Amino acid sequence: MNAYIQMFFSSWMFMSVFALATMGIVLIFKTSGTTNFAQGSIAALGAYFAATFVTKGWNLWLSLGVSVVVAFAVGVLVDVGLFRRGRSVNVIGKQIITMGIVMILFGVVPMAFGALPMDIPPFAKGNFEFGQFVIPKHYAICALITAGVLAAIFLALRFTKWGLGVRATASNEKVAQMLGVNTKMITAVSWALAAGLGTLAAVMYGSSTVLNPAYMTGVQVNAFLACILGGFATFYGPIAGALLLPVLRNYIAYNTSAWADVIIYTLILLVILFKPNGLFGKKIVKKV
Repeated sequence: MNAYIQMFFSSWMFMSVFALATMGIVLIFKTSGTTNFAQGSIAALGAYFAATFVTKGWNLWLSLGVSVVVAFAVGVLVDVGLFRRGRSVNVIGKQIITMGIVMILFGVVPMAFGALPMDIPPFAKGNFEFGQFVIPKHYAICALITAGVLAAIFLALRFTKWGLGVRATASNEKVAQMLGVNTKMITAVSWALAAGLGTLAAVMYGSSTVLNPAYMTGVQVNAFLACILGGFATFYGPIAGALLLPVLRNYIAYNTSAWADVIIYTLILLVILFKPNGLFGKKIVKKV
C-alpha cells in the first residue's frame, strides 16, 4: 500500500501537466469547434521563450510570467490571423489549419532559438519528506499552481460574463451572437488562455526533459486521450481523465512496465465501447 501511495505523489507533476494541457484543448474545442493539434507546439514555443530568458540570467518565475504573456499574444494571433478568417471552414479544415501551425512551428523554433537542446530548471530543488513518503518540491509546487489556476478558470466559467459567453458560444455560436455575446472576443480569449495554459504545462514538464520542438507532442496525445476518456461534453470530465491517466499508468507500470501503455489504451477503448461519450459525457439529443 505504501508503494501505491508514493506512486500517487510521484504522479503529481504529470497530473498537473496533463490537466493544464487538457483544459487548453477543451477551451478551444468548446469555442472554436475544433480539436487543436497545435496545442503542444504552441506550448513548446512558450517554453523555449522561458528557457531563453533563464539562460540570459532571468529569474525562473519572471521568465515564466513573460513567456505566458508571449503565449497569450501567440494565441490571439492564431485566432485573429487564421481561425477568424477561416470560420466558415468545416471541422476537418480547421484541424488541418492546426496541423499546418504544427509544421510551421517545427521549422520556426530551431531557426529562432537554435538547434541545440535547451532545458528549464525546476521550480524548487529537494524534497518534502513525510515519514517514508517523499514528494519532490517541484511536483508539489506544480500541483499547487495547477489547482489554483484550474479553480480560477472554473470559477470564471461559472460566475463571470466571460464564462457565460463561453458556455453560450459552446452551446450555439450563432444564437449567442444573436443574443449579443461578443463571440470573437470569447474565442480570442480562449485561444490566449489555451496557449498560456500550454506554456505553463510545458515549463513544468521542461524541468524533467530536454526541450525540442516536439517534446510536448506526447503530452498533447495524452491530453486528447484524457478528453476522450472524460468526455468532451463537459469541462470537468476531461480534467478528471487527465488526473486519472498518470496515476493509472504508474500503477500499471509498477506491475508490468512493458505493457503499461498497451493496457491503458485498451482500457480507454473499452470505456469508449461501453460509454461512447466518455465517463462524464452526455448524449446530446436534438429535437427536429
